[in-house]
Amino acid sequence: MILHLITTAMVVFLAELGDKTQLMCMAFVAKFGMRQVFMGASAAALLNTALAVVLGEGLTMVIPLTTLQMLAGIGFLGFGFWTMRQGRRNEMCPTPTSRSRHPFWTVFFSFFLAEFGDKTQLVTLGLTAKFDNPLLIWVGASAGLVAAQLVGIGMSGYISKRLPPTLLQKSAAIMFLAFGSVTLYQSAPRYLQHPLVVLAYLCLLGTTSLVILRRQQLPRRT
Repeated sequence: MILHLITTAMVVFLAELGDKTQLMCMAFVAKFGMRQVFMGASAAALLNTALAVVLGEGLTMVIPLTTLQMLAGIGFLGFGFWTMRQGRRNEMCPTPTSRSRHPFWTVFFSFFLAEFGDKTQLVTLGLTAKFDNPLLIWVGASAGLVAAQLVGIGMSGYISKRLPPTLLQKSAAIMFLAFGSVTLYQSAPRYLQHPLVVLAYLCLLGTTSLVILRRQQLPRRT
């Protein structure tokens, strides 16, 4: 039984390395701080792996996977633009006294939607069927997922001490916009994946980003 637990944790950890949610940790830490990101990501991991073990593939029969992916993509775009808008504010690189609105829930829902239907959840489903021990699979999968997020959080903490805050903020915004764009493309119908549609989307995305950045350069009214 312990072997099943260790095997599950290792498999999920390796599957998550380099995944989008691990990179999301690095982006969110620049905005909310390490503690809030760890708490939100860990809670999302526990719930996501529990759903994978208990409900399995039946979840996608209740809520279409493409719908969840599109919601996740829109959410990533929103976080990207939000990060750009707040680029001059101190809360983008939190200090012990800085506060953001509902950082836990922001991180929690972002990670939950990003991991829903992801390869990590599919791996958990497969391990549950293989070992037929739901509780151990849930504990092992959660441990592996949280460990992978800790790697991302640790890397972001190391990087944040060596790079300018504005560079981290812009990198976080670009990362969110990239995640959102890729997620929307992958979940979009075939006719929306036409090169002309993609080109129009990129032009709109670039124009919107440019407008937001230009507004950030304008002097504040007193």
